[in-house]
Amino acid sequence: MRSFRRKHALAARDALQATWSKANERVAVLSVLCRHAVDLEWIERNPVEDIAKLEGGEYEPWPSDMLLAFERACEELGQKTARAIYELGIGTGQRLGDCIAMQWSDFDGEYMAVVQEKTGVKIWIYCPSRLRTYLATLPKAGRHILSKTATEPLGKRAVQKAVEEVRDKIGARHGANRLVIHGWRYTAAVQLSDAGCSDAEIQAVTGHKTLEMVRKYRAQANQKKASKRAQLRREQKESET
Repeated sequence: MRSFRRKHALAARDALQATWSKANERVAVLSVLCRHAVDLEWIERNPVEDIAKLEGGEYEPWPSDMLLAFERACEELGQKTARAIYELGIGTGQRLGDCIAMQWSDFDGEYMAVVQEKTGVKIWIYCPSRLRTYLATLPKAGRHILSKTATEPLGKRAVQKAVEEVRDKIGARHGANRLVIHGWRYTAAVQLSDAGCSDAEIQAVTGHKTLEMVRKYRAQANQKKASKRAQLRREQKESET
């Protein structure tokens, strides 16, 4: 770490530029390590600080047909881990790391208590009936809902690999149809918007610090509905002439 320089972080980022999300994740991990090195007084400053993220597209909410395809594939593959993280992600609208960290003691039968890793804010999320029903079917093999041992959760990479297996099967891992785990968070927000929830209500579930992303979800949902209304009016007008 004493010899690690900013150019090394940039090289690590750029080596993964074909997969921009992985590149940005790599930079984030390096920054955490460098902050720790500063705390240990191995280095005086974090050389990764303020390195720009790569841009390569946006996370997309999963369309309903792909959600159903994912569920079917989980059953066919016997992928219980992938199905569990899917239900937690869709049901609570939380990030992957926060879902993996969920413990049985966080769930009181109605609400899931979450301290968001990114924001450090503790929120309580009401779990919809589908998620509550699903959780009731899971064995309590340890402290965590996704347990590796009695006291440890499954590792993030292990969970990602389980989901990758299912994404491969349904053709959602590569190319134009690529869909990612973080898209489940967007899916939850769009579904809430479609149900008529206010920005504040969506924010209460997702836990975003600002309403900027929430408004983005709503704009996407509203645009789709507006498109349908406009085209139906068009068809009606044409039928009258």
